[in-house]
Amino acid sequence: MTDAVRGSFPIRYRIIRKPVKHPRLELWGSELRIIVPKNGNPLRVIRENRRWIIEQIEFVKRARSVADRVKLIPRTRRKFKALVRKIAEEYSRKLNISLGDVRVRKMKSCWGCCSKSGNVTINSEAQYLPENLIRYLVYHELCHLIRWRHDRVFRELIRKAFPNCEELELELQAYWIKLNEKRLQIGEPVS
Repeated sequence: MTDAVRGSFPIRYRIIRKPVKHPRLELWGSELRIIVPKNGNPLRVIRENRRWIIEQIEFVKRARSVADRVKLIPRTRRKFKALVRKIAEEYSRKLNISLGDVRVRKMKSCWGCCSKSGNVTINSEAQYLPENLIRYLVYHELCHLIRWRHDRVFRELIRKAFPNCEELELELQAYWIKLNEKRLQIGEPVS
């Protein structure tokens, strides 16, 4: 673990060298992980992405303040799976896309994912979210079947159905924090 000062704020970061083509940044709690190719320059990655890093740190701080107020919704896994399937079918019709399998499973680092073949997987921890956030998650994953990257076109597609998507993202982050605190309290490992 290393401390660096860029501008007026300290950044705790960990450099992870992997056989990857492109560097990427991940914010895990208060730690910034810099994943770089074997011969990559991590300090350059920090310099080039300073604004994004600051924005993400501020976003997580705001989410932490919201996390104390969010309420976990009790819902059985069976009811959750049925709800996710219903929402996925509804939105796939609206978006005119072909839906593959809809799955629910435990995921460590994200709320959901999808494959190019139309399969959608939602994190089982999302069963504790209110329905409006579950709808947002499912819609987000289905939009990846239209536009794979999180670019401007993708964001516009999301914003058409969810004009308040920034608020929903903040709420999702708050629930993520709340659920990880819950796991720590009951003794499950958080990785």
